[in-house]
Amino acid sequence: MAALLYKVFFIIAMGRFDKQKERCVPVADISWHSASGYESHTIHNSVRYCGTKQKAEAFALEAAKSWIDARVKAA
Repeated sequence: MAALLYKVFFIIAMGRFDKQKERCVPVADISWHSASGYESHTIHNSVRYCGTKQKAEAFALEAAKSWIDARVKAA
């Protein structure tokens, strides 16, 4: 599991092992504080599989950063 504070968002990224595919699935949980309180968003990329947990975590971190950048740009 990897954790990162990116801009004002907290990212937890992990590689979840899929027994059927025998590969790791990238998953990222993004959380932040807003005027209405605590909010979160989960990215679960069930299409992308990685050979190692570290690669899945790295992919999940980059996906989370891209999601955050798009959210900040749209605001």
